[in-house]
Amino acid sequence: MDIERFKGKVALITGGASGIGAATARRIADEGGTVVICDRDGAAAEKVATEVGGRGYELDVTDLDRTLAVVETVGDVHVLVSAAGVDVCDTVPNTSPDEWRTILDVDLTGVYNSCRAVLPRFVAQGGGAIVTISSAIGTVGERNRSAYCAAKAGVENLTRAMALDHGPAGVRANCVAPGLIDTPLIRNGKVSGADDPGAMQAMVDRHHALGRIGQPSEVAAAIAFLASDDASFITGAILPVDAGWTAQ
Repeated sequence: MDIERFKGKVALITGGASGIGAATARRIADEGGTVVICDRDGAAAEKVATEVGGRGYELDVTDLDRTLAVVETVGDVHVLVSAAGVDVCDTVPNTSPDEWRTILDVDLTGVYNSCRAVLPRFVAQGGGAIVTISSAIGTVGERNRSAYCAAKAGVENLTRAMALDHGPAGVRANCVAPGLIDTPLIRNGKVSGADDPGAMQAMVDRHHALGRIGQPSEVAAAIAFLASDDASFITGAILPVDAGWTAQ
């Protein structure tokens, strides 16, 4: 790719070993950036890091001390993409307290931990870009996804709050909200019906005006835009990348 929007910049990506995180790592590296891949699967993080000429670290984003240590080790960071996430598909009565805590810990507190680790650095250096990952159902809700809906709604408002708090220091915080994307989280059956092509297409037809599932690279393109200087006057935004789901 001839565009070099990230030349001289370091992007730290949590959940960077697969799916949207890995696609974002490839996109930013293609645009000249140095990529730091963080994932609880350390071997997979190293593999993607080797592919894109970056660095890989094993990181469980629910561990604040480890997150702080990784950021300290990395040193210069200009972009944070907080893409680590898990899902449980069920109603409140059928979601166990342990499942609830896991979803909130990874999908919401993990974002807090990652942002807490980089924000003092961003403020001190006079700027930085944070891109968080929500979901269409962080905005509109969905059946049998109570914990995930709650966590992703929290991510969206946390992002808005960080944009307001740290904008005067030159820090931008934005969020992408994908629809159904062809990722391991979907394809491994974490979403009900994902292992049935007919059921998956029915979900796509119900939610997506474009009539197809999205690709991680399409979300990565939106993330790269928000993380780049092309979005220099954008902060506190929730950008749907959902084929029209939330337009309904």
